[in-house]
Amino acid sequence: MEVKAECERKAGTWRVRVPELDNLLISSKRLDLATEQIKDLVHEYRGVDRCRVVVKIETKMPGIICDLENAQAKMREANRLQEESSREVREVVARLRTEGLSMRDIGVLLQISPQRVAQLT
Repeated sequence: MEVKAECERKAGTWRVRVPELDNLLISSKRLDLATEQIKDLVHEYRGVDRCRVVVKIETKMPGIICDLENAQAKMREANRLQEESSREVREVVARLRTEGLSMRDIGVLLQISPQRVAQLT
């Protein structure tokens, strides 16, 4: 069961409204604690096992959420580029080995250790 938690930061605490529980309003110091509390309440009021409750946190923090989403998009792009570059380096190492270069020569060309070259082959 997915439960939405509408969270807003007020005076050092989170005010959390849970529409699926008749707009129940709780407050919590931390979002992880609110999540656990919501799971307990869903279990208590609806009889749903805690393990089957997924709490979807929605926050109202103008500006910060956009910045967070942008940073997460950049992290995903960085991971994609890392995977792509790793694949390309492995291909280059394979081509250099085909040309008869030693692990040490390839290491010098790529500025990595011969051991790392061996891992890439």
